[in-house]
Amino acid sequence: MNTNHRTIRRYAELLLAIACLSPMLRAAVPAPKAAQSEIQVGAFYFPGWASEDRWYCMAANPAVLHPQMGYYREGSPEVADWQIKQAVEHGVSFFAFDYYSNHGSQWLETALDEGFLKCKNIKQFKFCLNWCNEISDADELQLLGDIIIKKYLTHPSYLKVDGKPVLMILGGSSFAQNLGVEQARQKFDALEQRCKQAGLKGLYLMFGDGAVVSTEVVKNGFASGADGYFLYNYPYAGVPGAAPGKHDEASYEHLIQQANGLMKHWQGVTDGRFWPTVMAGWDRRPWTKQADLRRTGTTPELFAKSLKSLKPMVNEQRILLIEAWNEWGEGSILEPSREQGCAYLDKVRELFCPKSGPHPKSDVKLMQATAPQFRFELPSRKSWSFNDNLLGCTPSGMSDVKVRGGEVSGVATGNDPQLLSPLCYLECSQTPRVRFRMRAADPAKTGGVSEGEFFWSTVDSDMNGDTRIPFVIQQDGQWHTYELDLSKSPFWKGRTDRFRLDPGNTPGATIEVDEIQFD
Repeated sequence: MNTNHRTIRRYAELLLAIACLSPMLRAAVPAPKAAQSEIQVGAFYFPGWASEDRWYCMAANPAVLHPQMGYYREGSPEVADWQIKQAVEHGVSFFAFDYYSNHGSQWLETALDEGFLKCKNIKQFKFCLNWCNEISDADELQLLGDIIIKKYLTHPSYLKVDGKPVLMILGGSSFAQNLGVEQARQKFDALEQRCKQAGLKGLYLMFGDGAVVSTEVVKNGFASGADGYFLYNYPYAGVPGAAPGKHDEASYEHLIQQANGLMKHWQGVTDGRFWPTVMAGWDRRPWTKQADLRRTGTTPELFAKSLKSLKPMVNEQRILLIEAWNEWGEGSILEPSREQGCAYLDKVRELFCPKSGPHPKSDVKLMQATAPQFRFELPSRKSWSFNDNLLGCTPSGMSDVKVRGGEVSGVATGNDPQLLSPLCYLECSQTPRVRFRMRAADPAKTGGVSEGEFFWSTVDSDMNGDTRIPFVIQQDGQWHTYELDLSKSPFWKGRTDRFRLDPGNTPGATIEVDEIQFD
């Protein structure tokens, strides 16, 4: 048997072993003991954790929350079984899955399709779709129905109100704005008729919109087919000028105050046909670092205060929403974390399941042992020798880029050529210097100098004018080794995640780099 055949056979044996092991792991998940809740509590679910690299920004930053289950393989039935167990034992009865589709194509569906719909505990749980629609036209509604009616809406565990499957549409009112109220109504009626043809009683439509909208927008939404409204999140409420991409801070307690006003506004404009939403927090540092608003001072006790304040606003459907179960990149998290355990979930159980008593202590070790996880080391590299390829680096501002003889070469097309690294996590305190060997020649072959720059970003800060060290480049066509003392910069601290070499500022210069070394 040759090497290729042996490799294929071993791979097949590994797949078989995994297939055989999966049912054993699933069987090891204890059956849930559902708490009896006074209302239906639902949590929005962000299905974005099916690949290892999605967890890097959380794993690299010790200042944010981390999942108690470990960096789980979303889409595994065992993971879904544990999440359902944690949810129903604390009074959470359904997840509203963020659902993404465009022109008939789906993405981020692995968690639902491969995990929840194939796990054993789905029989004790409910789910619905929160369609994060990017397109609001008639064709997109038709294509949506082609996918979701048979695949999701007819599932026995799909959430129903008045016997009808619930479809939440994040930008629901945009259909009336784009199509006109009458045509939007016709298209939603057609979607509901398709549901009836599939054996369902109809369709229960919930629209979501911005934090504050006019009465006219809501009126048109109802006229086009909405049965009610919901609010997804509202992190920037009451903070003038706050927006994605802009650093700011405001307290979580302030957010609670804003929530009360927002929910009363929505109760008024919808005549009570509204499901209130409690936010569990807001801290987008894993994804945006310093470039966003951060809600500070979030605690389980304040979360309980927010739950209590919005409980009286629950309408006749007796549904309250929480944003979110697992927005780990945004710090809006109900799922148990290493830092808080089940503290947030316990507040849900205490308030809405008073007859169920305290939640018994979870077997965290069993969960971590049976829930499939990504067990990775963060990508890190101190030595960059370009023997065969770019090692994941991305050149820009250069033409005729080649890798040969251990060198990266190219010609500057402007005054800002760059070589950007892939993700590279380095402890700044352990790597105080960087050196690189390169040569450059100006287009006139007259020698001279140009200015180079070395940039870096960390898990806390993007590349900017502070995270840089300039240096002088000799453009004499000879090899030179440049060494920079990074430790002299007050901004070389914490943990890096990328670096960038800008090898000069002379258009037309020929540039060659054959080594980058941190030590």
